[in-house]
Amino acid sequence: MALDQMTEVLQADVARFPRARLTVTKGPDKGLEVVLEGQPVVVGSDESCQLKLTDSSVSRRHFELTGGPGGYRLRDLRSTNGVRVEGVQVMDAKLSDKVRLSVGRTELRFEPERHEIQWPLSPHERFGEVLGRSLVMRRLFALLERAAPTESPVILEGDPGTGKEVLARAIHEKSARREGAFVVVELGASSEPLMESDLFGHDVSSTRPSARPGGFEEADGGTLYLDEVSELSNALQAKVLRALETNEIKRPGVMGGSAKVNVRVIASTQKDLEAEVKAGRFREDLYFKLSVFRVRVPPLRERPDDVPQLVRHFELKNKSPQAISDETLDMLSRHDWPGNVRELRNVLERLQAFPDLGAGAIAKALGKNLDPSNSDETSGAKLRAEMTNQLLSLPYHEAKERVVESFEKTYLLEHLKAANGVVTRAAQRAGLPRQSVHRMLRRLGINTSDD
Repeated sequence: MALDQMTEVLQADVARFPRARLTVTKGPDKGLEVVLEGQPVVVGSDESCQLKLTDSSVSRRHFELTGGPGGYRLRDLRSTNGVRVEGVQVMDAKLSDKVRLSVGRTELRFEPERHEIQWPLSPHERFGEVLGRSLVMRRLFALLERAAPTESPVILEGDPGTGKEVLARAIHEKSARREGAFVVVELGASSEPLMESDLFGHDVSSTRPSARPGGFEEADGGTLYLDEVSELSNALQAKVLRALETNEIKRPGVMGGSAKVNVRVIASTQKDLEAEVKAGRFREDLYFKLSVFRVRVPPLRERPDDVPQLVRHFELKNKSPQAISDETLDMLSRHDWPGNVRELRNVLERLQAFPDLGAGAIAKALGKNLDPSNSDETSGAKLRAEMTNQLLSLPYHEAKERVVESFEKTYLLEHLKAANGVVTRAAQRAGLPRQSVHRMLRRLGINTSDD
C-alpha cells in the first residue's frame, strides 16, 4: 500500500479552547505568571521551561500543560515530588475549571478565561512525508500550507528527531522554487571556519586542491536549509544577514569578487530562538529577518495518537513480514519517545530483526516493566534467552553479523544521544575519527539529520 493510500482527507475544522492563566500564588516565585493560548507550557527549574521556578523541590521539567478542545491537559513529566490538583496527586489530568496546583513547596492557580482561542486545522493528515492526525500536527500542516507557496523565510523549532529537515524539504517541494536545488548546510557539528566555507565557499589550499562554491551559491534559485542556525557565531550571523539583505555574497580567496544569489532560507533549531535573542546569543535583526514564519514542530510525546499511524507507515516502508500486535502498539503509544520519530523508527527496525521477542522484551527495551513481580534480573534473563534462541536459529555468519550490527547501532545511538545528535561530539566520545563515524552511520542506515 502506497503512502498516499494510507492517508485520507479530513474535514477542515477549527480547534477551539479557552485562553488560560497559570499564576504562582505561593512559594519563592510568587507572582510569576504565564498566559496559555494552546501552546505547550513546561513548568520546572530548567532554563528551557516556559515557567521557570527557583523552588529547589521542583524538578528540572516538572509538568506540562497543553491546550486542546474543551480545556488543557496536564502531564507529570516524571517529576520527583509529583503534581497535586486540589490536593490529589495526578499523572495525567484534564483541566477545564479553575483549580489549585501544588509542586514541591510551590502552589499555582490555573484559571481559564472567557476569551476563546481558535486554531485553524488542515484537512490533511500529511505534509510531504510527515504524517499526523492529531490536532497539533493538523495545526502545523495548516501553518505550513500557508507558508510554503510564499518566498518568506521559515524557522522550524523543535527537538531532534521530530522531522524538521523532512518538513523543510516538503516546504521547498510545495513552493515555486521546487525545480531549484534544496541545499542543506549543517551548522551544529562544524567549527566556525567549516561553517563559513559551507555557506560561502572555500578557497584552494593544501588540503583542498580546487575551489568550491558554498551553500548560498549552490542554492541559487532554490532553497537553502540552515540546520541548527542558533550555532552560528556572531561574525557569521552578520555575514548571513548581509547576504540575505543584499542578495549578494563575497567569495573567499582566489575565487574572488562577489556573486549575486537568489535563495529562500528555511532554518531549524533545537533552541528557542527568541530566548537566544534575549540572552544576547543571537542577533535580533537576523532573528526578525528569518522568523517571518516561526513554527514549532511538536515532539512525539505531545501527539501519542499519531503513533499507530506512524507504526503502520514504517511497517509498510520496511516491508515488515509481520504486523505489530495491538498489545505492542498500545505499549508504543504510551511511551514518551525522548528521541521522537527517529527513536520510534529505530525501535521498529529492532522489532523487525527480532519479531518473536515478545511484549516483555519490548517493554524492557522501552524502559518499562509489564510485570512488577518480576525482578530486573529475571526479566533480563528472559530477554537474553529469547534473543539467544533467535540467534541460534540463524546460520553462524548471519547471527554474528546481526549481533555486531546491533552492538554498533546501540553504541553509536547512545553516544549520539549523549552528544545531542552532534556527530563530531559523538565521535570524540567514542574515540573515533568523525569520517569513520559518518561511514558507520550511513552503513547502518542511521540518519543524523531530523527525520
